[in-house]
Amino acid sequence: MVLALVSAHFVFEKLGLEILGVIYFATTVTFVFNILSDVGLSHTVTREIAAYRESRGDYVKDLIGSTSVLAWVACGVSCLIVVMLSPYLVNHWLKIDEIESADATLAFQIISAALLLSVPRAIYGATLAGYERIDLYNLANVGSAGVTQLGLILILAVGGNLYAIAVWYALSALIGIAIFIFLAGRLAGFHALRLKFRAAVIRDNVRFGSLLFINSMVGYLLYQIDRWVISRLLPVSLLGYYGVAQGFASKASMVSGAIATAAFPALSHGVTNQERSRWTSQYHKLQDLTAYVLVPLCAAVAMLGIVIMEVVFSRQVMEAAWLPLIFLSVGQLLLGLQYVPYMLSLAMKRPEISLYPSLLALAVVIPAAVLLTLYFGLAGAALTPVLASFVQMMFFLPRFSSECLATGAWQWYRKSGAYVGVGLFVYGLPWLLLGFFGTGLDLYGLVASYIAGTLIYMYLGWLISGRELKSAIVHHLHSLRFRYA
Repeated sequence: MVLALVSAHFVFEKLGLEILGVIYFATTVTFVFNILSDVGLSHTVTREIAAYRESRGDYVKDLIGSTSVLAWVACGVSCLIVVMLSPYLVNHWLKIDEIESADATLAFQIISAALLLSVPRAIYGATLAGYERIDLYNLANVGSAGVTQLGLILILAVGGNLYAIAVWYALSALIGIAIFIFLAGRLAGFHALRLKFRAAVIRDNVRFGSLLFINSMVGYLLYQIDRWVISRLLPVSLLGYYGVAQGFASKASMVSGAIATAAFPALSHGVTNQERSRWTSQYHKLQDLTAYVLVPLCAAVAMLGIVIMEVVFSRQVMEAAWLPLIFLSVGQLLLGLQYVPYMLSLAMKRPEISLYPSLLALAVVIPAAVLLTLYFGLAGAALTPVLASFVQMMFFLPRFSSECLATGAWQWYRKSGAYVGVGLFVYGLPWLLLGFFGTGLDLYGLVASYIAGTLIYMYLGWLISGRELKSAIVHHLHSLRFRYA
């Protein structure tokens, strides 16, 4: 995250906001093709390996080989389509004033092709997750991302141009996928990574995978439609720093995303092989922990992110981006609270539970995104994730609670709402007072308010937490104390 912010600062300083906008537009476009190409394969691989790695070894090997074939073919086809579409996208979709069209098109093609290597990389990452080696997954993920961002910083520091950035994206993508292949091979056996297609294995998982694919595609539209609308209706330079703000806001769910990622193979294994009481107890602890840590993280993005945006860009950019940053943080808070329930529904092979609420939210969000952006600019665009998360929450949680937990949704709303309510009070009240005295965007006031609010929240949030989470945390703290001793 730090390297990404530093590289964004260098791109802004050395090459300008338009080139930064082109880079973020390439990530937006390729994300579509990543979802289209993945077709639910990565989650299917993780779920099936976690459930059957101990009992059906040959099936697991066939699954990895077959899905790898599909992923590499999809990657090649997607690269070809992006290369063919790129002249139209650059010349007729983006509003570019300073960059030559040919330069922007070539750079867009190279960067997009490099980013599309994440399609086969996701299969090897899913293999690591299926074996519940999230440590190796994170090592590979952070290592490959770090190589990319560090290289960008060095290239720009020595005066590199847009072409140099594009070439480095391609080289670092190859390095990244090599890291994933090596770690997956060491864990599952390199013979399991051989490209071999078994139609029967794919047929067994068609329904689950296809529903996951539709879920992912609808989710993409829900939470990326703001970028598409901005790229069409507003100058591409605005997309540059909005993309940085959106990427920074997404880091608010870093811990909750890690919890959900680690929970998915564990819950999949529990649902398949354990008694119901054990995995429901695990779910409640994970959900409480997610809510407990997510509120202060989202507050950090909303409050301290204002300071960081000024450091990365300028005071003028910060003043234009602070309100969208707040809205994006709220959207991430509402979305992050639903991570663990969504993962449990996937572990139970019930992706349709979240699909119908997502389709309903999509029907609301697409026209709303256009209208909000037209009337309120970037702030209006940033409201669309809030709207999408709220609609999903209202319709996903009741069905999930009933069909997966056999409880009422009011229990979920009461507990999660308590965390959110406390967070709004302890962080919002000091910030409102700062704004009243005209220092709402100042460094020292924001930092002091955040620290004071966090100390109060950690105490009040602990009182709200369930007995299962408290017992687990106390147990682990005692274990750490004894190990230290």
